[in-house]
Parts: sequence; C-alpha cells; structure tokens
Amino acid sequence: MAKVLDLDVLRPAKDTVKLGGKDIDVSFLPLGLTFDIDDIITESSKLDQKKLTANDSAEVKKAFNLSVQLCVVFCEHQYPEMDRAWFDKNTTAIQIKQLGEKIREALTRAYEGIDPKN
Repeated sequence: MAKVLDLDVLRPAKDTVKLGGKDIDVSFLPLGLTFDIDDIITESSKLDQKKLTANDSAEVKKAFNLSVQLCVVFCEHQYPEMDRAWFDKNTTAIQIKQLGEKIREALTRAYEGIDPKN
C-alpha cells in the first residue's frame, strides 16, 4: 500500500475577503509573492512615523501608495484585472487598509511556517 503525505492539511483554514464582487482568498500567501510582499511591508516600516502622525501629506501619500501596491501585488495573481488602475477606481482608503491588514497577517503566517533549523 502506497503512503501519501498530505501536505494540504498544512494550509490554513480558508479566509476570504470580498472586494469589488471578487472573493479573495487571504488565508495564505503564495510562495511566489512572499518576498515581493515582504519588500513592500519592509519599505512601509521605514516611513517616518512622526511625519505620518503629523499628517505630513508627502509621507501619507507614500504610505497610501505602498498600501495600494501591497494589495495589487497580492490580488493580481488571482485576478489579473485588479491592477493599480482598478484599485484607484474601485476602492476606498478603508478597504485598502483592511485588505492590507489581512495580507500582513498572511505574511506572518507564512514566516511562522519556516523552521530555520531545517
């Protein structure tokens, strides 16, 4: 009898966000996107928090653009039409913020699965 190692059981429970009539699976981060997503989040963490708190328009604009870029990179793999122009036309700032939080959670889960001893 053949042994089967079912790696599908390691995938997290499905978590879906509905945006623009599309069901976006935010339960995990596909490997091909992990480093691109990490780069965007790292760049976001370098923003000047004092300027953001003071509502410096240039810094706020950088933060918002990075948030949209994060959403675009994540969503385009599943829905190619969800490019920057689509997000600019079809979403609000609060939608971008909430989707961005879900993507960050997926990145955290992806890194939790890496064991540096292997």
